[in-house]
Amino acid sequence: MNKEQIALTELLRKSLTGENDTISVNALTNSEWDNLLGLTESQKVTGMLYDAVCDSDSVPERAVVSFQRAAVKTATQDFRLLFLARDILSRLETCSIPAVLLKGMGTASFYRNPLCRKSGDVDILIPDETRIDEAVSILEDSGFRVKEKQYALHHVVMITEDDIDIELHTMLAEPFDNERANKILKGQQDSLIITDEDGNRRLNDLYVRKIDVLGAPLTILNDSYHAYELLLHMLQHYLRKGFGIRLLCDWVVFWNRDISDAAVDKYLKLVTESGIKGFSDMVTLVCYRHLGLGKTGAKLLKAGESDYRKSEIDEFLEEFVSHGEFGKTGKGRMVALRGNGPLDYVREFHHQMRLNYPKQSENVFLWPALWVMTLVRFLINNQKIRKVSLGQVLGSAGKRGKMVRKLHLFE
Repeated sequence: MNKEQIALTELLRKSLTGENDTISVNALTNSEWDNLLGLTESQKVTGMLYDAVCDSDSVPERAVVSFQRAAVKTATQDFRLLFLARDILSRLETCSIPAVLLKGMGTASFYRNPLCRKSGDVDILIPDETRIDEAVSILEDSGFRVKEKQYALHHVVMITEDDIDIELHTMLAEPFDNERANKILKGQQDSLIITDEDGNRRLNDLYVRKIDVLGAPLTILNDSYHAYELLLHMLQHYLRKGFGIRLLCDWVVFWNRDISDAAVDKYLKLVTESGIKGFSDMVTLVCYRHLGLGKTGAKLLKAGESDYRKSEIDEFLEEFVSHGEFGKTGKGRMVALRGNGPLDYVREFHHQMRLNYPKQSENVFLWPALWVMTLVRFLINNQKIRKVSLGQVLGSAGKRGKMVRKLHLFE
């Protein structure tokens, strides 16, 4: 990584752990500070770093001002999302609809300053998918509206009057291109709901808990499932354009807490069953090596269980640092194949068809027509929206597929 990227990881480490070893930051020139600010903005972590730079004499005043403005903006947005999430959960709970907050302010509560973590929307899990339509109706009656364009069946996107997205999920993650993994994921999610003596379906108290964030009561997943959902979220974005360093920060602050051995063991069982232990190991090693993950990292790896080399760990991190939050600045990035052979391209194309046409793809006789429609949509979007060529997309997918193969996903 270059000087600015190294400085970013050092500042994040200081922000997340309190360690004061930002050696590279002290040697940055004015132009390099400009580059670093651009990097923090592309990763959406500028506000998170204000406390890490405000007490340093080596940081230019204009940079401190930029960090401070971002911190105020982040805190203001977080307050809005915190009480929005509280109100939504309260409305659903009043109507006896099981609902859990995913990520967002629930994860932010693990930070030393919960208002430093930038969030953009509110994600609510409705684990009893038979209640999703009812949940939508309740929120519509409360002034929310369903967004005109819906891009997935596993969640419904609603919007507030001030244009904040509310995503009502029926799954912990969208389906992967592996039916065995999807079946296991569905079974794991079913554990979140139980039927009581009166025949009512409610949240399983073993896997959820209530917390208080700045006076707002929230229902979130317990530690084992919370970590599992964080990893699934990272993997889901990784197999598309990618994810930013902010999600790795979540991983550090989550596991640097006092986590019980039982929660660690349950988490390891979940990721091993679903075939994503290799991805978990890579994320953990990156955080341990660069961002201040503590001794819990050894528990997650089970000491010496990972075969990743130092160069592979650094390569994994550098890819995200270089291409912005969720890969937005990487031209041609759309997917990461689970390999880079011809069959890997075919499998991913078929998977995209099923994501684009989930209901119609249940009929195998429609597949040829759906393949054509998927290809046409893909080419049109590349030309009109993404402004990239087919060659750029395929080249990026194949290159990233080399790293994905090393993660042994779903094996």
